[in-house]
Amino acid sequence: MKKLAFATILAASTAVGVAGFALADENEGSREAYMIEKFDANSDGAISKAEIEAVKAEKFSEADTNSDGNLSMAELEAWREAERTRRMEMMKQRMFELQDANGDGVISIDEFETRGMPMFDSIDANGDEVLSSDELEKMKRHRGGRHGWHHRGDHGDHGKRD
Repeated sequence: MKKLAFATILAASTAVGVAGFALADENEGSREAYMIEKFDANSDGAISKAEIEAVKAEKFSEADTNSDGNLSMAELEAWREAERTRRMEMMKQRMFELQDANGDGVISIDEFETRGMPMFDSIDANGDEVLSSDELEKMKRHRGGRHGWHHRGDHGDHGKRD
């Protein structure tokens, strides 16, 4: 029963990841291109159920380090930690590349100082280059109090998710 549970968790993690990419906002990079690159084994520009099943099998094989066809708790935990580390490294690389506007492999003081300024400008409703307590309160209400612009709670004046 434990073996089935581990396999189910692994399959669900992969399936949820696929679904998450499919439902992701197109403005957050080219998720579709990533999905095609990752899952489209026959390069036909589409992703079949069989291709997703193949990726799931590959992930299971990666996790099954002793190749016994089963996942122990230790194997599952090690695989999940490795996946988490891989995702964090990818995110750090993406963030660095976004900050490195001229692509020279280093972040200059000018590139560093522009970090966060578009958000500042969007919060500074009157354009006086100062965030008043009213502007900060409006931002807080817009963010739903804590989770950023995509929080599923209160959406302030906008009445819909951005």
